Amino acid sequence: MKRSTIIYTWIYIIIAAGISTIILFFYAKALPELILDSSLEKEMFMCSGQIVWQGIILSLFITKKVTRYICHMITISLLGSLFLIPLILLYQLKVVSLEIRVLLFLLVVLFMILEHSRRVQKLKLPNYLTITWIFYRILWLPILLF
Repeated sequence: MKRSTIIYTWIYIIIAAGISTIILFFYAKALPELILDSSLEKEMFMCSGQIVWQGIILSLFITKKVTRYICHMITISLLGSLFLIPLILLYQLKVVSLEIRVLLFLLVVLFMILEHSRRVQKLKLPNYLTITWIFYRILWLPILLF
């Protein structure tokens, strides 16, 4: 990649991470029964930490595709976050049970996992990246929920 392309890519990554952080913060606020202590800082650390986590894992083995992969990864996170916006609006009506809210969230997560796997294959990267991506999110669950 050209230097200017890399700069623009990283600007996109930062903006997409910021948008995802804000949406996830509002989504967490829409689930007070599950997420008791939501904060913008927590969401920011989760989103930026994912970039660092996956970047380190990928750079241990493949250094040439790190920026490209992270761009794809943050795009998946951004898409997942955008899918949460209608759910946030729906939850404000207070007519959706907690079980349905969790199920809808899990559907978004399933989409994100499938899309991550598809993009990893498209980039001809190792499949373990999807597993480490999921593992990172699982590590954050206790932090988000408590």
